[in-house]
Amino acid sequence: MNNKIKNIVVSAIFIVFMVVFVSMCVVAYFNPVETSESERRPLAQFPEEITWEGILDKTVIDEFEDYTVDQFPMREFFRSLKAKFQLKVLNLRENNGLTEVDGTIAKIEPDFNPDLIDYSVGRLEYVYNKYLADNGGDKFVAIVPDKNYFLGRDYGYPAPDYAGLVETVKERLPGMTYVDIFECLELSDYYRTDTHWSQDKIGAVVDKLAAEMGISDRLSGQYRENRLEGFKGVYYLQSALHPTPDTLVYLTNDVLDACTVYDYETQKTYGIYNFEKFEGNDGYDFFLSGTRALLRIDNPNATTDEELIIFRDSFGSSLTPLLVEGYKSIYVVDIRYVMPDMLGMMQIDFEGKDVLFLYSALVLNQKAFK
Repeated sequence: MNNKIKNIVVSAIFIVFMVVFVSMCVVAYFNPVETSESERRPLAQFPEEITWEGILDKTVIDEFEDYTVDQFPMREFFRSLKAKFQLKVLNLRENNGLTEVDGTIAKIEPDFNPDLIDYSVGRLEYVYNKYLADNGGDKFVAIVPDKNYFLGRDYGYPAPDYAGLVETVKERLPGMTYVDIFECLELSDYYRTDTHWSQDKIGAVVDKLAAEMGISDRLSGQYRENRLEGFKGVYYLQSALHPTPDTLVYLTNDVLDACTVYDYETQKTYGIYNFEKFEGNDGYDFFLSGTRALLRIDNPNATTDEELIIFRDSFGSSLTPLLVEGYKSIYVVDIRYVMPDMLGMMQIDFEGKDVLFLYSALVLNQKAFK
């Protein structure tokens, strides 16, 4: 009798589970999720057209498999369960290309893509040759290492050939002074849940750049630290580990408070820090309002008439304000959002200005310049 009751209970639980699961699948079919906020990518949808030809050549089957994986009920819960089981229980080194080291989440990248590096550096080379080679002024280039540089250097993880990347940049940009900032950084200088560095941790980087650029005497290095709690970087949801959010620390002083930022695209003027952006999808856009094609930062308290042009990616958003004291104006250019051939039409006088190329290895190894 006990066995009979046990079988009935087990069968009932199984039937209830199947009914609930099938119901959830039906609901998911009629209300599919279009994008994954955590993975920042579109999710596969149910095949638009089912034909015998598509079934025979497996096109429809492949689309349906992608659909079932992306629209699986309670998908985020199971993603989190899988990530924690692999990293915390099995002690595997990565989950979907991400790992957690000393509480910091980082992406494992065994090597750079030579074609992407060649193209990205080629775009920088093109800008140099077209606008900078004969314009006077001092020219500098620096590479920001990704977290995976420190994984390889300090923790024994596979890491890309950073030495080779540096040599490529030096060879392709011989007219620019290369500034090595690698030794100015540690893994702890980056946000735990994001790819970027924390503004309050890059003082050594600023000092190194300032010394090479000859503006150390213009920078006070005196700032007030301000904090915004609850910063969830790109890896916060992507990792499915749901770690404790970061604290975003930003630096201010009287000079920075008086500066204005002019956006050539929107023709609007605002401050260096944008509090509304912190509440958006990417809190790091708090710095210089995020990705912009061309900005000009004006310093009304400047002690010099010199100007600087920075070609940068998002890492430059938090570093550039710390160079503001050294110049009357800083032009901030992002050639991922403006074609290099258009720069000559954007009211920038390159003649005699200092120039800094500041790009992360992460961006140089992506299709960002395509």
